[in-house]
Parts: sequence; structure tokens; C-alpha cells
Amino acid sequence: MTNSNPEDPAPQPHAPATLEELVRWRRDVRRFRSEAVPDQLIDRLLRLADLAPSVGNSQPWRIVNVRAPETRASIVKNFEEARTRSAEAYAGDQADLYTRLKLAGFDAAPVHLAVFSDRSALQGHGLGRQTMPETLDHSCACMVTVLWLAAREAGLGLGWVSIVDPERVAEAVGAPAHWKLVGYLLLGWPEEEHLDPELERHGWQPRTPFETRYSKEIVRVTGEAGEARQGAGSIGSVSLVGAGPGDPELLTLKAIKALKAADAVLFDDLVAKPILALVRPETRMINVGKRGYRTSCKQPDINAMMVTLAREGLKVVRLKSGDPLIFGRAGEEIEACQDAGIEITVVPGVTSAQGAAASLKVSLTNRDHARRLQFITAHDRRGHLPQDIDWSAVADSAATTVIYMPKRTLAELTEVALVHGLDPKTPAIAVANATRPDEQVFVSTVGAIAAELDSAHPEGPVLVMVGEALRYAIAKDSAELTEALAATLDVTGRS
Repeated sequence: MTNSNPEDPAPQPHAPATLEELVRWRRDVRRFRSEAVPDQLIDRLLRLADLAPSVGNSQPWRIVNVRAPETRASIVKNFEEARTRSAEAYAGDQADLYTRLKLAGFDAAPVHLAVFSDRSALQGHGLGRQTMPETLDHSCACMVTVLWLAAREAGLGLGWVSIVDPERVAEAVGAPAHWKLVGYLLLGWPEEEHLDPELERHGWQPRTPFETRYSKEIVRVTGEAGEARQGAGSIGSVSLVGAGPGDPELLTLKAIKALKAADAVLFDDLVAKPILALVRPETRMINVGKRGYRTSCKQPDINAMMVTLAREGLKVVRLKSGDPLIFGRAGEEIEACQDAGIEITVVPGVTSAQGAAASLKVSLTNRDHARRLQFITAHDRRGHLPQDIDWSAVADSAATTVIYMPKRTLAELTEVALVHGLDPKTPAIAVANATRPDEQVFVSTVGAIAAELDSAHPEGPVLVMVGEALRYAIAKDSAELTEALAATLDVTGRS
């Protein structure tokens, strides 16, 4: 979340991960890159984990850093034999799936840690152990959890291997007889990042609703079994909500109602902070923003998180800048919810093009000069200029084109459009942070707009509007914009 590699000479700065983000990412990692983890980073993480709570302040954990290749090899052999024996407990499709699951990452994980519970530890003076001696082991599990979160905060992944013979692991590392193996941990840089558990992703076992594990009281029901029974938890819902371009007054009443009722809000980086402030204080706030050209939440992870939260019985709002149905990947999120049987609604928002045009009092259509309005995106899945743009439509002088997300590819886009016949003197207006207090406007032509933006390097979301309709823009309340239009487009005296 905060670092991808501490040795990266030019790390990409971004906001620190929240505790909730760390907890949700904390997944059992089995696919590692082979790069080494610096010893000083391992030491820092272990010292953080050593601050974990323990019964009676006993600190019963004993950690062995397994480095010797022959020791690791013996533990891998131990795992393979234990896995073969465990497979006998499954049959049919589940047995087939078990054999295909990747249940360890010994081959690539650079760090192997064997964690033991010292059951003869004198520290703590036995406090709490007379009634619940197993709390020593529970304390070690607390330490592992702290290590897991600390590793994630550093950009590392951790896998907990449990399919091993504990006695053979203890023997392999030379542990004393009174040490009990709690877990064999693998630590390293993850090959891929996911918010949903791998076992759920591959169909082994989905997460079940929160209510199935929580109750205010246990109600005994008379029956043949005479066992406690809990009612099934209710399923929540998901709303895709458009936050508009930034001005909170452009929110629809329906959007505000959804935000006020939300139990969890998954929001993008581009959503303005005044809009986030409308959410109730007790609501879970989860940043799943697509950070351009930086490590980001992947779309499948966002889909999985929405479904998981809804299955916990929560009202989930997926809050997107602009309108969720315009370059917002709404189709993938709608499909994910429908496939999972989750109720989903869509609340449209003012898209950035409308907000920018309204702010500038620029009509995007004109009866004489623009009979078509078209929205295009300036990058594809890879961040490159899309190969399937209809360049004849972009070059059409009777159309107004609004270009979303053009920062990195605008120079290439305008160059190709000019080759296909677009007049280089066609008016072009770029707007950064449309409708927000820090809005910036750049009035130019198609031939010059890319260079102007590159020179100004504005922060925040940018869109570019292109077309003859802009030549006849009326900005009575903005002398500065009128002068810029006149100077750049030579339209002094035109109506």
C-alpha cells in the first residue's frame, strides 16, 4: 500500500493505507517474486510484531529465520508428503480442485520463518494461563497478525503454511521439545495483489455473511438436535453513485440519500473531499482509487470487495467521480453483483464534460456547427492511446469531441487526429479540476493544446473539449476567458 519496494530509488508517493485497507488486503500470499527482502526491513517488521499483545505479557513466541537450503528442502518435502495425505480426505470435484490449488510458495519466497509457542515460558508469571493455557498459542497468533499487517504496509505479502507435520519442522530447525509450532510463514514481494482470498477466487470456499458469526445472544431452540440455531444473515445491496465532477452542489438528491444511508463507501481518488464529508462518521470509508500509472486497486478486487461487503449485510455505495456509466467501468461492477445475486442500483451523476461546459458557459452543441457530441477516452487498459478510435469522427468539423483522461496521450492523439484531417486551428479548451475551487482553464487550438498542457502540468483530473461549437462560446461573466478566446481564436467582434 505505502511502498512497493524499499530499495526503489524513486518510489511513487501516495496516501498511507488506512487500517481497513491493510486488513482487507491481508491475504494469504502464495505467489511471490524472487527479489530479496533487505535484512533491515525484516528486522524492523519483526520488532514491530514483537510489540503484539500477549496474555500476562508473556511474549511466548519464538521465531526462527530458516535460511539453510537443506533445512528448507526438508520442510518442502514435509509439506509435499502432508499434502498428499490430506488429499485423501477429499473426493470428486473437491479433490480435483485441492490438487490444483497452489497452497504454498516455498519456491520463490525469499524469507522463511518458523513460529513457535514456548509453553514453558516463565515470563508473565502464569497470569491467565491457569484457566486458559491455550492463550499462549493465541498470543503467538496475535503476533503473526501484527506481522502480517506490518508486512502489508511495507508492500510485502505473507503466507501461512499449515499443511506440515509440526514435529518434523521442529526437528528440522532444531527447536527445543517444549516449543510448539504455530505456523510456518513465507514472506516476500507479492507477484500479484488481490483483496479477495485466493481460495474464494478459485472456488474452494466463499466468505459467508458476517451475521452467521455474530450474535447478541444465543437462542436455544427445542428440537431433536437440541442445538443452538442462529438465523441466516440478510444480504445487503450495492449502489453505483455518480459524485459529479467535484462541486458538491451538483450531487443529485438521490446520490445524497444513498450516501447518508451507506454502511460502507468505496470511493475513487478523484472524488472531492467535500462530497466525502457528507457521509456519516460511522460509515466505513475505503479508498479504491485507480491511481494513474501507480500501484492501484485492481478492478476484480473492487468487484470482490463490493460483493463481500454486501454479503455481510451492508448497504454499499460505490462512489465514482462524474457519472459511473461514462468511462467508470460500471459494466464490470454491475455484472459482478448480478452474478453474485446482489441487488444493485445506479445513481447517475453529472459527468465531467457537462460540469466543465456549464462552469465555462460553453455550449457543446450548436445548430449550425455541431450536430453531434461524442465522448472518447485517451487511454486503454494498458494506459496507451486506444487503437480503435474512429479518427474520421474525431476529425469531423460538425462534431464536438470531449476527451477524457488525456494527460499522457494527448500529444499523440492530436497528432493522429491532424493526420486524419482535423483542422489544427480547431478550438480546444482543456479544463483541470472542473467545477472545483482550483479549476484551471486552458483555451487554445488542437495544434497547440498538448504543448500548453505539458508546459502547465496541472494537477488533478483533466479533460479536453474540441470542436467548432467552442468558437462561439459566450462567457459574459468571465472577461478573462473571453479575452483568451479572442486572442487565441481571433474571434473578436463575432457573435
